[in-house]
Amino acid sequence: MGESPTAGLIDDLTDLRRRTRRVRHGYWFPLLLFGLLTLGSIPLLRPHDWQHSPDAQCTYRPDGSLGSCATPSTGFNVPGLGRVDPLGVFNSGFLEPVAHPLALGLYWLCVLILGFLATVWWYRWRARRVGVETSTRIYAQVTVCGLAVLLLVPLISAVAREWLWLGGWERRIGSVALVAIPVGAVLVAMRVARSGRAVSRRVVGVGVGVTVLVVSVLGAAVIHKTGGLMLLAIGLLTLALVERSVWCTTVVLAFTGLTLLANASYMGTIFYRLNWDIGPRETNLLFNGKDMVLPGAVLVVGGLVALLGHWWAKRRTG
Repeated sequence: MGESPTAGLIDDLTDLRRRTRRVRHGYWFPLLLFGLLTLGSIPLLRPHDWQHSPDAQCTYRPDGSLGSCATPSTGFNVPGLGRVDPLGVFNSGFLEPVAHPLALGLYWLCVLILGFLATVWWYRWRARRVGVETSTRIYAQVTVCGLAVLLLVPLISAVAREWLWLGGWERRIGSVALVAIPVGAVLVAMRVARSGRAVSRRVVGVGVGVTVLVVSVLGAAVIHKTGGLMLLAIGLLTLALVERSVWCTTVVLAFTGLTLLANASYMGTIFYRLNWDIGPRETNLLFNGKDMVLPGAVLVVGGLVALLGHWWAKRRTG
């Protein structure tokens, strides 16, 4: 008994959808791009050598011994708010103060803005080339809102520095919530869009505003050095939801997990438990960049594997 025409048509449509999804995938580029840019921040994490700095501002005890020395910072005092550090989510909270916090903060701002623009351009350029487009609308919205959050974090931290302080497990739980809330909002938005329900712009605006405010408060409470990695994790999780790729989702989840560990200052413990030779903290580039090494390496390896798989699939299909 032969196969029915309907069953054959369904099989053909399933195969066509599978091939279309495979052609549409282009996530190897943002994975590889952001992985390399993350690793590129490591040289800027060199600690400040306050003992030999010619412009060190040090205080001395009455007996003439060295008291304390001020380290470079991008913070400044604002009347009524206290000390505000607009780039603190990128350059503060490390084991040792970095030598050039302004350069590190500006580097991460460029990574987030230019990387976002490059990713959107890549998907649109690829859509014109292959004829199948992966929508980057939600990714763009999440990234723009995330940048707004990073701008609000220093202000909220200055206004409520005392009651926003969290430590220990509270910080770790807050870090997870910081990632989960925007991703959950994306899932809800995608579900509403697929259901075809009409939602007023006022409702959408209020929802976005509340989400940005809540995430900003959480960010002020828990982010102290990995603001760039946090935003990359949220944006890449959004791309993984849009791409519907098992490999992309696996890589991004691993990157997000390592980012949360880095924000909780747990990377040093991992280095010790792996028996990696750390050496002098002042000169060891690997240890200074320990919070960026593993997250960046995961993205680079994931992007290279995805690129190789894309090349192999394209070669097989001719």
